[in-house]
Amino acid sequence: MNSPTPEQARAALAVAEAEKTEAEELAAALADKVRAGDDSVTPKDLTAARELAEFADLRITAARRKLAAAEDADRHARAEAVATEVRALVEQEDSAEFAAKMRAAVDALAALYHTTAARRQRIQGMAERVNRIGAELEIAGVAPAHEVGKRYGVAADLDSVSCYRPRAIPCVGITPALAIAAAVGLAVGPDNGDQAAVSNQVEYLSVKVDDVLRQVPAVRAEFAGHPGVAA
Repeated sequence: MNSPTPEQARAALAVAEAEKTEAEELAAALADKVRAGDDSVTPKDLTAARELAEFADLRITAARRKLAAAEDADRHARAEAVATEVRALVEQEDSAEFAAKMRAAVDALAALYHTTAARRQRIQGMAERVNRIGAELEIAGVAPAHEVGKRYGVAADLDSVSCYRPRAIPCVGITPALAIAAAVGLAVGPDNGDQAAVSNQVEYLSVKVDDVLRQVPAVRAEFAGHPGVAA
């Protein structure tokens, strides 16, 4: 006979508990009738009802044992199944694709970082030249520094320049760090909690790098010789 499942064992226990309740209620009702003077109730009737309740109690004990055994067997089967899957994952898992994706992401972010840095440097250089001309105009008494915009259609701040002809076109030299943060935010998607999770990981970047290199050997192999990666 097949062993019951936990669901079947729970159902059997519920039936046994209901039978006991029913038997106890019957015995109590018969006892009340005797006390009320009902001569139709015999000792045999009352004894049978009480024995039925006692028998139901024994069935409850048996049902609970069967339930415990069913739960243990079910837990054992699930543990064996997940252990088999874990062994297969560990033995067959190929992190090469993950490492390749990591390489592609690092290369892309490095390119973005350096491109942004060069762009910012170029814009700051132009801004410095515009501001220098404004300062020279003011020192020479020709016009206030802000007149550069009216005279030449350009203006500058510390890390931005603007062109006013034919319309205002600003050009801001964002920092490489801001560019990287924006790229990661766009990659993660709308802020549904994932962005916050990523933000929490950004602190102590060198520690995070070490964590990934330690936990995923394929990534360590991929970045062997990379600056900051210990041999």
